[in-house]
Amino acid sequence: MPHYDRCYLKPHQHMIAYILGSIAAGAIVYLFYHMLLPAIILGLLAGIYLEKMYADGVVSKRKKNLRLQFRAFLESMSVATRAGSTEVHAIESAIKDLEASYKADSDILVELHNIMLNYKQGGVPLKVLFSDLAERSTLEDVHSFASIYSVIEGKNDRIGDILTETAEIIGEKIEIEQEIETTITSAKSETYMMLVLPILLVVAMSAMGGELVGALFEFPTGTLAATAALILFAISYVIAVKVSDINV
Repeated sequence: MPHYDRCYLKPHQHMIAYILGSIAAGAIVYLFYHMLLPAIILGLLAGIYLEKMYADGVVSKRKKNLRLQFRAFLESMSVATRAGSTEVHAIESAIKDLEASYKADSDILVELHNIMLNYKQGGVPLKVLFSDLAERSTLEDVHSFASIYSVIEGKNDRIGDILTETAEIIGEKIEIEQEIETTITSAKSETYMMLVLPILLVVAMSAMGGELVGALFEFPTGTLAATAALILFAISYVIAVKVSDINV
């Protein structure tokens, strides 16, 4: 079973991301220097960082999706338990509900089918299986549920209420995160626009030609100015990406 803090992209996907990142970075460097060799070298080096950012983004997106799916699972399971179903039957009922909303290969359905298989055929306690999911997911919400479930399994007739409360807490955290993301969406758009403007300006200057372009690309002072601008551009890009990554 997968560990959700690891990237499971295939080698060719890593390679495609690296190539595209290197081409984009190399093109930007070339715009600032108009020298092919530095553009190739810096592009290949920057591609390593950009590919890692892409891979990290894939991991982060998968964990966010699992978190949303797990919330739906808790909500469905809590409805079943409050209706009088046993814990096992509630999980099976939740699986049927989720199959109507998610694809068969979605992470939550794969995990739940694996849990039921190990419980029925392997005799592994559900609390152990949920704890294993929590460790592999590295999600705080799943850890909280697994800890609670290990205490109440088979011992508490209020399991439906506890599941409902847990789902509500996770839901509130997700809603807060979404509200924050909505609030900063315009700021993020403005930030990325500001990052694009220097590139457009250099493209326009290159297209117009003239003494200004010659001073920028042919003299040491122009090279120093281009280097400073490129460094500031790279720092701004990294900061923009980091700031937009929100954890609640």
